[in-house]
Amino acid sequence: MKNKESLIRLYSVYFLVLFMGLAIVVQIFYLQIFKGEQLKLDANKQIFMSKKVLAPRGNIYASNEQKTSLALSVPRYKIYIDFKVIDSLLFFDNIQSLSDSLSSFFNYRSSEKWKKLFIEEKLNESQFFFVERGLRNDQIERLKNFPIFNQGKFKGGCIILKSNQRVKPYGMLANRTVGYAVENEGKKPILVGIEGAFNEYLKGRNGQMIMEKIRGNEWKPKEDEFSIEPVPGSDVYTSIDINIQDVAESALLKQLREQKAERGCAVLMEVKTGFIKAIANLSFDPKTETYFEAQNHAVGLASEPGSTFKLASLLVALEQGKVEITDSVDMTGRYEFYDNYLTDGGKVYGRNTIKDAFEKSSNVISQIIYDNYKKEPQEFIDGLKKIGIHQKLGLSILGEGMPLIKESSDPTFTGITLPWMSIGYELKMTPLQTLALYNAVANEGALLQPQFVKYIKKGSEVQKEYKPRILNSSICSKATLRDLKAMLEGVVERGTAKNIKARGFKIAGKTGTSKIAQGSKGYGDNKYQASFCGYFPTKDPMYSCIVVVQGPTKNIFGSVVSGTVFKEIADKVYAQEFQKENIVLKDTLNRYPYSRSGDKKSFLIASKNMGIPVEDLTANSNEWITTKTGKDAIKLIYKKTQKGLVPNVVGMGLIDATYMLEKFGLFVQPVGSGIVRDQSIKAGLRINKGQKIVLQLG
Repeated sequence: MKNKESLIRLYSVYFLVLFMGLAIVVQIFYLQIFKGEQLKLDANKQIFMSKKVLAPRGNIYASNEQKTSLALSVPRYKIYIDFKVIDSLLFFDNIQSLSDSLSSFFNYRSSEKWKKLFIEEKLNESQFFFVERGLRNDQIERLKNFPIFNQGKFKGGCIILKSNQRVKPYGMLANRTVGYAVENEGKKPILVGIEGAFNEYLKGRNGQMIMEKIRGNEWKPKEDEFSIEPVPGSDVYTSIDINIQDVAESALLKQLREQKAERGCAVLMEVKTGFIKAIANLSFDPKTETYFEAQNHAVGLASEPGSTFKLASLLVALEQGKVEITDSVDMTGRYEFYDNYLTDGGKVYGRNTIKDAFEKSSNVISQIIYDNYKKEPQEFIDGLKKIGIHQKLGLSILGEGMPLIKESSDPTFTGITLPWMSIGYELKMTPLQTLALYNAVANEGALLQPQFVKYIKKGSEVQKEYKPRILNSSICSKATLRDLKAMLEGVVERGTAKNIKARGFKIAGKTGTSKIAQGSKGYGDNKYQASFCGYFPTKDPMYSCIVVVQGPTKNIFGSVVSGTVFKEIADKVYAQEFQKENIVLKDTLNRYPYSRSGDKKSFLIASKNMGIPVEDLTANSNEWITTKTGKDAIKLIYKKTQKGLVPNVVGMGLIDATYMLEKFGLFVQPVGSGIVRDQSIKAGLRINKGQKIVLQLG
C-alpha cells in the first residue's frame, strides 16, 4: 500500500515538472515567433528615442554699424569618454598624465581621484563616462591636446557633443529690456522683454533626432536618415545704441548711489521716429548692497507723476480756450480747496503770468484748473482723453503699466480730485507714457508709439521692418504747441531747472517732485519721486528723455536729482551726434563705405548683396581678411595668422575677433562697444592656452 502511494506521489511530481517545462518551452516559442519583433522594438525604446533638438536662437543686435550683440547663442560643449575604444596599453601608460591635466583644468577633483575613477571605469569597460558640460571652444581645444584625448574619438575615446547657450556679452546692460524667454513643456512660456516679445521669430524651428541613452539620463545623437535638422531663429535688430545705453546707465547709477535712492530709470527716444535709443532701470538690493536691473520700471511702473503732469493740464486749458500763458495769476504760496490746501513750499511769488507759474512749478496751476473746470470737471477729463494719455501705448514688449485717469463719475472723485489731478496726483502714468507726451510736443504734436525694434532678418533677408507708428497725429493746435514749447524752454532758461543749462545747445523740459503713496499709510512716510522730462536741442529736437528716481534720501527735487542725470546724458549724446555729423561730412568724399577686417566668406556675401565691387588679393587662400578702400573697389588683403602665435584682431568686429581668438585657445574679455581698437596681448606673441585677452572696443 505504501509503495503504491509513493509511486503516485512520484508520478505526480514528475508530471508537474513536465508540465512546467512544457509551459516554459511554449512561452519561449510564443515570445520568439509572435512577440519577438515587438519585444525588440520595446527594448530599443529603452535605448533609443526620438528627441527634440532645440534650434539655435536668433541673435539680438544693438542699433549701430558695428552689429553689436545684446544677446546671442554661442556654442557650448559636453565631453564624454568611451573607455571601450581606448587601448589598454595606451590607457595605463598615460592615465597619470591625463589625470594631472584634468586636475589642473577642473580643480574640483584631485589627480589621484581622477586616476582612481578612470581605472574603475576602464576595468568595467564603461562606454560613455560623462566628464563635464558648458565648455567653451577654447577649453575644448585645450582638452583635445591632453594625453589619450589627443588620439581622437576612435582611439582616445574623447566624445564631444555640441549645444547652444544664450549669453549677453554686455552683462546687465539693458538686461531687463533685452529680457529672456523660457519655454515650459506643456505650460505657458515665461516671456520677458525683447526676447519674449519676439520669441516666435527668435526661437526658429526645432529639429528631431534619434538619441541613444548612454549613461544615467544622458543622451547622445545617433546619425539617422529620418533626423530633421533644426532651423536657426531670425535675428532681431533693435534701436538700442550701446554707446548711449552705457552713458544712460552710468549717469543713472552714479546719481542713485549719491542719493542712496531705492530705484530709478532713464529713457532716451528719437523725437521723429519714437525709437528707443537707451533704457536703463536700476534697483537697490539691500542683500548685496548693489544696484541691478531687475524690473523694467520705465515700462511697467505706473505711479503719480507729480509736476511733470502740469504740461498736460495746461495743454487742455490752453486748447479749450480757458486761459492764455500771458494771463496774470496771484501766486500767494497757499491754495485752499475745502479743508485741504497746496503750497509752493513756503515761497510767495506774487502776481505773475501763467508762463512764469509753470517755469517756477507753482501749484497755483491747481487753482487755475479748479476755477475753470469745477462746474464741469468731465470737460477737463475729456480734454486729457483727447490727447490719448488715458490709454496704453501698445508697446511690443510685455508688462506695460495701465495709466489711470479718473472719470468725474468715479466714486472716488471728490471735491479735491480736480486740483490734485492737475498737478499729477490721483492719477497714474508710467515714465514711458509721460515721455511719449513730451516727445509729441517736440515732434510738432504727433504722438508716437515708442518702439524697441527696427527690423527682423533671416540671413540677409529682411522679414519685417518696423516704421514709426503715429497714435495721435495732433495732440493740439500749432498755437498751443508754441506756448507749451516756450514754457518748457523757460523752465531750463529761468525756472526750476536752470541748473542744467547746457553749452552749445538748449534743453527744454519740466521738473517733477511728488510724494509716493504707501498704500494704507498714504503719504505719511515722506518718500519722494524726483523726475525730469524734456527734449534737446530745442531747435529741431533730436531726442526726448525722461529720468525718474524714487526714494532719494539726500535731495528730493527733480531739478537736482533727475535733472543732473538728464544733463549728463544730453551733453554726451549731443557731443557724440556732433562728432558723427563731422565724420559723415568727411566720409562723403569716399566712394565706398567703410569696411572692417573679418571673415572673408561673409564679406563677399555682403558686398555682393550691396553691389560693391571687390578686388580679391588673397589668392583664395585664407578665411580671414583685412580690407582697404581703393579707387574702384574694396581690396581684400590676406590676413596672416600663425599657429601658436596671437593673431592681430585690431579692426575686426567683436564676433569675428572672439571666434578667431577662442579658436586659438584664448579667453576673450570685451570692454566697450564697436570694433576692436586695441588688444591686451600683442599680435605675434606666443599663446598660453586659456590666457585672458582684453579687447578694447570703440
